[in-house]
Amino acid sequence: MTQYINKTSMVKIFNNKVGTFLLIILVTAWSYDQPYLRFVQEKQYPISWCIFPFYLISFGFLSLFYFGIIYINSDVPFMQHANMYQVIRTGRKKWAAGQIGGIFIRSFVITLLSAVIAILPFMGKLELTNEWGKVVYSLASERIQFSEFILENNLEFRFNYEILEEFTPMQLMVITILLCTFICTFLGMVMFVLSLFAGRVVAVSGALVFVVLLFFVQNAPEVYKRPLAHFVPTYWGEVALIATPGSAGYYRLPSLTYMFSFLIIAILAMSAIVLFRVKHIEFNWENEDA
Repeated sequence: MTQYINKTSMVKIFNNKVGTFLLIILVTAWSYDQPYLRFVQEKQYPISWCIFPFYLISFGFLSLFYFGIIYINSDVPFMQHANMYQVIRTGRKKWAAGQIGGIFIRSFVITLLSAVIAILPFMGKLELTNEWGKVVYSLASERIQFSEFILENNLEFRFNYEILEEFTPMQLMVITILLCTFICTFLGMVMFVLSLFAGRVVAVSGALVFVVLLFFVQNAPEVYKRPLAHFVPTYWGEVALIATPGSAGYYRLPSLTYMFSFLIIAILAMSAIVLFRVKHIEFNWENEDA
């Protein structure tokens, strides 16, 4: 089974859709990093390698990231003609389990590569330690937040001081990568389940609903953000804000325990639905690439 999941994952990772997504992330990262790159060059200090969690605070980047995940998973229900021979060799349940494992591994690899791409423009100017360093602390301080640097640059993301006090760079990066992996897997499984019952169009539409809900939580009154966020996993990508209260003093995210528990239970439940469903449907194979 492990060998089959690995083989399925390779097919899901090495394809044109993933390549297009990573290219878009690279172009976006180059644009987002430029103001900070100039700041680093001016101050002659390296910047922390833990940049990706702060990217996800940007509503524009977070939305782009999720649209990319939906685009990559638009090959659901994975009934391209090439998969027909896999079903014949392995059986329906093993095939479905391979697809589920492939969704998870692809989600992890894509999240990890996105985190690496976020720091590529800073290569040679990175502080490779488990400390935040002078640059990030300076950029997160109130002195910088209201300085000419903010006024003169079109910043797409910012550093939040509270999270620097709560976690080390390694801790925050591990939490972010794991959480985003589960969120992306959640979206992929939502699409897989819906596609088995109602087809690809409904699957894509269902995943897009969670991106739209992200917009509603983002713009909700501060007092309602945290209660609403309990039911919108896409909002949890902003995990770097978990220690930062809003202007009225309200926190906006559920606890890490709740977020991970919700996602794991939901993914397992949807996996059970998939394994049950594939035993009772007629497979309609498509002549198209994965």
